[in-house]
Amino acid sequence: MIPNIDKLSDSVKKLSYDVDNTYSIPYFWGNVGMVYNKTKVDPKVIEEQGYSIYKNKDYSGRVYWYDSERDSFMVALKALGYSMNTSNEKEIVEAYNWLIAMDEAVSPVYVTDEVIDNMAKGRKDIAIMYSGDAAYVLNENKDMAYIAPKEGTNIWVDAMVIPSNATNPKLANEFINYVLTHDASYDNSDQVGYTSSNADVLKEMTAPGATYADNPAYLPRIGYEKDEFFHDNDVIKAMISELWIKVKAN
Repeated sequence: MIPNIDKLSDSVKKLSYDVDNTYSIPYFWGNVGMVYNKTKVDPKVIEEQGYSIYKNKDYSGRVYWYDSERDSFMVALKALGYSMNTSNEKEIVEAYNWLIAMDEAVSPVYVTDEVIDNMAKGRKDIAIMYSGDAAYVLNENKDMAYIAPKEGTNIWVDAMVIPSNATNPKLANEFINYVLTHDASYDNSDQVGYTSSNADVLKEMTAPGATYADNPAYLPRIGYEKDEFFHDNDVIKAMISELWIKVKAN
């Protein structure tokens, strides 16, 4: 019922959590990285320091931190050289201590979606952001740049699924097929800046003169060995959730 699955980019096929797209169909994808003002932050410095720039007191009061417990611990774990899917409690406590040290070093402003307009207006110099939001910021403010740090990051996928108790799965399948069409996929991606799952749209969006041409946030890197997908672990999620509350209360 979803013939347009053939239009998917190879980048979102055979993903570890649903290898044959039996249960989910991607419509956006990307990663987590840092947006920075290249007129105030040396690109060489942020490339060299990676996530550790968030412990550099030179940037105190000049940064946003995205208020996401999972992505926050992802950053800390990656900065420490660990997998973001670790179930080692010692490593998670180390990540907690890293976040406490970060909080004390740079006094970040914890934000959610307001970071998009604030960075587009240049109100801070560095921010943890989703690549789709970053793509919009870079198009709005030419002083802004984007980096996926060398330590690795989270690759995420926004996907469509149908609940097992859905009352009209036929219509749901038809809608999913529609979202994967060229026109729908193009309009969605063009409107919000998130990377399309449609292979042809992906090429068009990054072609010379296109909306997101030469925008490094729009086209996430592929095949980098230190990048990962999150694995579900309720025990670890509960632990991280409790520790994240303590970080923000620090």
